[in-house]
Amino acid sequence: MTEPRRPSPISLQWAPWWIYLVVLLGANYLREGLFPTGHLPVPVAVVIALGQAAVLFTLVTAIWRWTRPRTRERG
Repeated sequence: MTEPRRPSPISLQWAPWWIYLVVLLGANYLREGLFPTGHLPVPVAVVIALGQAAVLFTLVTAIWRWTRPRTRERG
């Protein structure tokens, strides 16, 4: 008899939460160095921050999925 397969503790679809956190906080730190507070209007700063977060989230997810081994589900 075969043993039931236990789900992997690491998601193959999403990176761990701390990777997103480190990347986003690091990018915010760099952005703050390039565009100090008060030099841009608030709406522009918000749009830049949201765009940055969306792009970085997509990049982290894509890199995570690309670097994970592909396994085939057996049915």
